[in-house]
Amino acid sequence: MTGTSINQIILFVRNMAAEVHFYRDIMGLELRFPGAMEDYSNALWVEFDAGGCSLALHGGADEAPSQQHQIVFRVDDLERTRNELLNAGIEIGEIRLLEDGKPAAKGIDPEGHPFTIR
Repeated sequence: MTGTSINQIILFVRNMAAEVHFYRDIMGLELRFPGAMEDYSNALWVEFDAGGCSLALHGGADEAPSQQHQIVFRVDDLERTRNELLNAGIEIGEIRLLEDGKPAAKGIDPEGHPFTIR
């Protein structure tokens, strides 16, 4: 197939407020939808600009997420970002070299979705 690209990634979540806080306030993704709200606890759909695609949070999940997926974020300063995540109480491992020889650190968002920063 030619011309294929990822348009959107959807994560099913139980605690929308915690996930919005993580992706907007800690990871710094720009909110696309809905507009600014005081409390996202009852929102069923929240969408962020994730660069070349969008990251959408779909509320109403009734179980913990599978660990068989991972979102990889490109960051400007790996060590600084890892320290900021640790200071925010986010579970994240040590920086290590991956198979391609580049450094990365793996973490878990508040809902249990795995992610990597590179």
